[in-house]
Amino acid sequence: MSQLLSNAASGLVPAALKLWTAVTTAWQAMVAEQPRAYQPELHYMRGSGPKWREKHARKNDSAGR
Repeated sequence: MSQLLSNAASGLVPAALKLWTAVTTAWQAMVAEQPRAYQPELHYMRGSGPKWREKHARKNDSAGR
């Protein structure tokens, strides 16, 4: 009887390991595909850009003269 259980167990271990590998691989794929949380600080613009300065510099030069 113990030999029968030993043979059954030795067959189940590789199958369980394959199943565990498949589950963890699927889990990692699902986690990797999730979009990252929006982080507004990465998109925060500090001050005016060059187009804005160019546009408003012309207005200030013509109004001052």
